[in-house]
Amino acid sequence: MLNPQKIQDYLDQVSHPSLPVVDFLKRNIFIYSMWLMGIPAFLYGAAERGIAAYNGQFMEGKLLSHYIISLVALLGWFMVGVAINTAKPVTVEARSRLSQIPLNGEPAWPLTCLAEQSYRLPFSHQCQIYHLLNLKHLEEIHRFSLGNLKVTEVSHFQETQTGGSLRFKTVLDSPTNVLRIWRDPSVEVDLILHTPYQIELKVPVYNEKHIHVLFNVWPLNQNEHQLSVKMFSDLGWPHTVMKAILIIAASLTLLEDLPYLSQLSTINLGRSRHPDKEALKTPGMQLFQRYLRLYQGHWENAKLSPAQI
Repeated sequence: MLNPQKIQDYLDQVSHPSLPVVDFLKRNIFIYSMWLMGIPAFLYGAAERGIAAYNGQFMEGKLLSHYIISLVALLGWFMVGVAINTAKPVTVEARSRLSQIPLNGEPAWPLTCLAEQSYRLPFSHQCQIYHLLNLKHLEEIHRFSLGNLKVTEVSHFQETQTGGSLRFKTVLDSPTNVLRIWRDPSVEVDLILHTPYQIELKVPVYNEKHIHVLFNVWPLNQNEHQLSVKMFSDLGWPHTVMKAILIIAASLTLLEDLPYLSQLSTINLGRSRHPDKEALKTPGMQLFQRYLRLYQGHWENAKLSPAQI
């Protein structure tokens, strides 16, 4: 049985109370969840009134009007959707500094951008890069949101001129895992380093369809960065529904990430003084090692001047 207190306890556990982004993420989850729950509620109301209107020998005008009102309300609810601004936008000065960072833009995919969120986080961009390129965190940090997903092996690694790509096999360990709605129990996922600021996650779903998540990590100063998350897909689902589902997923995973990012901010993440050097040599860290080989100077020194914010 659904226990609201357990859900709240979990959200409190993964939240960092001193971060304003936490309230924004919780609000994201609540508002988009309420909007999604409204769709079946309106559908039920329209179906129930429609059946009641047509069950009698003669169609009752009052019941028919209720049916039409329910359909109009459903259409309006669906078309309006929900829109939430970013948690804490950067200032004009910081945005000007961001414009100095070279980005590749979006890869040339025949896909639609279904959702986009941007967050300003009080951690160095090195913490975010390390987090995104560390496969082990998918099992350890996202145990709840990914339903005990397991990374079983790294099957392919390829270097590129500006980064590289890593292919790894994931298994949905639980038969009740909600991700089974989207994908087979065992699939191979691609993690791609495009530039020192841009990382892509490519997740296969059913019928040769994919969900691509593009992360842009922009350093603002020594202790802050801007994280932009764009989600693309060629699934045939209604875009508004997909947007709500993807933003809920992104908000939940970032809530789980915040304590982890806070912990990373207290340690040295470089190769020479990392507290767990052996972990850096594992196959799941090959892309991070590639990043350090290509962008060691960027990792240590390439940060923008502190913005007056």
